[in-house]
Amino acid sequence: MYKRLKIFTVFFALSVLLFANIAFGLSVTDDRGQQVELAQPPARIVSLAPSCTEMLFALSLSQKIVGVTTYCNFPQEALNKEKVGTITEVELEKLLSLQPDLVVASSLNPQELLTRLEELGIAVYLVNPQNMEEILSDLEKLAKICGVEEKGEALVHSLRERIKRVEEKTAGMTEVQKPLVFHLIWHQPIWTAGKGTFIDELIEKAGGKNAASDLEGYVSIELEELLRRNPDIITVVENHGDAQNLPYQFLLQDQRLQTLKAVKEGRVARVDSDIVSRPGPRIVQALEIFAKIIHPEIFGEYRFEDYEIQSQTATQDN
Repeated sequence: MYKRLKIFTVFFALSVLLFANIAFGLSVTDDRGQQVELAQPPARIVSLAPSCTEMLFALSLSQKIVGVTTYCNFPQEALNKEKVGTITEVELEKLLSLQPDLVVASSLNPQELLTRLEELGIAVYLVNPQNMEEILSDLEKLAKICGVEEKGEALVHSLRERIKRVEEKTAGMTEVQKPLVFHLIWHQPIWTAGKGTFIDELIEKAGGKNAASDLEGYVSIELEELLRRNPDIITVVENHGDAQNLPYQFLLQDQRLQTLKAVKEGRVARVDSDIVSRPGPRIVQALEIFAKIIHPEIFGEYRFEDYEIQSQTATQDN
């Protein structure tokens, strides 16, 4: 009797799980707070932002990606995918011709485009993380809606371990041990990153103090204000569109800046714009880069060229 009851219980449980899967399919809530549902894992995916593309590739979904934007340049394989336009100017007809059953979008894409896609019956998952934890959460949710939940969990676990290794080495630092770091995004006018940005989070986790932490978001400041703040370290973005290294050259050549402590002591470091600016899985590589720049005595020497190559390989291996 007991054996029959046990068999019945197992059978009932399996039936419930099977019914639930058939009835509800795949369902997650995206960063709009909107429920995205699919009856089965998507077979054809279009990405409308570089950060989304990097997430999809990191989840080993390369074979299902049928379209990306012209800005999607990482990993190398993304360059061979069909292009559907830019982030803000997407070619709707081209996108529809690719017959996607899931479009992964960012908050930078036109809202009217996303609305139109949903009116046409195409599922849209919007990614708009505001910090590193939300990036990891988006990776997990994206993995779930794409039917690769286990892959997502393994990837996020690996990324969390790398974040933890940095945090463990900087957690006990005193304020005196934390150098003042200024992040230069652009030089005419001077743009930097204040609190509430990924850069602020990277600097803090890497054991530094953001020289613009009293400012909100991405902001411009006067040159005199940069001189007054006199940071110990300056990080400056490179490969920023067509500008290449103009902000870096500005730091080295403008005579007014030669009195800055960071410039005098040679602590001006270039960082790849794509790695430190995109809210995707490479944000962990960005953290490791900032850790090397701010505390080379702990994390080792940072070299722009070497790390760029290493980081690409690491992400492709994920």
